[in-house]
Amino acid sequence: MCKKVVCLIPAYNEEKRIGAVLSVVKKCKLVDEIFVIDDGSVDKTAEVAAKNGVSVLRLEKNRGKSYAIFYGVENTEGDIILMLDADLVNLKVEDVENLIRPLLEDQADMTIGIFSDGRFSTDLAQKISPFLSGQRGIKRWVFEKILESREDIKDLGYAIEIILTEYAKKFNLRVLTVPLPKVSHVMKEEKLGFIKGAQHRMKMYSDIIKGYVNLKKSRDGQ
Repeated sequence: MCKKVVCLIPAYNEEKRIGAVLSVVKKCKLVDEIFVIDDGSVDKTAEVAAKNGVSVLRLEKNRGKSYAIFYGVENTEGDIILMLDADLVNLKVEDVENLIRPLLEDQADMTIGIFSDGRFSTDLAQKISPFLSGQRGIKRWVFEKILESREDIKDLGYAIEIILTEYAKKFNLRVLTVPLPKVSHVMKEEKLGFIKGAQHRMKMYSDIIKGYVNLKKSRDGQ
């Protein structure tokens, strides 16, 4: 049976960067449909996405990456979900294909893209914590099982990567890491300036830690 691949790109104030990502994904013949989840942006992210000919799901206020992804899953149809960040740099069609193909060929239930041979700072971060990579391919049934397991799962802020990593262990998923040569992303300090960027990063890390603790307590039955 032919499997449908849907690409979900959560985005918050990414009007300057999202077009470059969309131009690459649109060229990938393995992707059937692209959705940008505009997470309460106050810039022209949604307009740029629409001009690129992709579908846009708009959230009235910023809810965080976890909510945006699960909202996207609930409001789209596809056997395979491809997650990509909106601020990727040097993304290539073959990178997108390499994240998808193992799922289409049933060699994995989840793929995780890892930056390599690109910017030192982003490469190092992913070598230290590959479980935080937001570039992933996941079979839809995985998301459905996660949503069935916890009603509040969408509200864990920026913890989507931790959620997927922890449930991959819980469900004994076949997980395959995929190198993404020369790919990186624009750091928050570059987007917002050092102070605001650092504050946003700390908020993100706080959500990740809280999400991990929350999931661990739930898993341990505490």
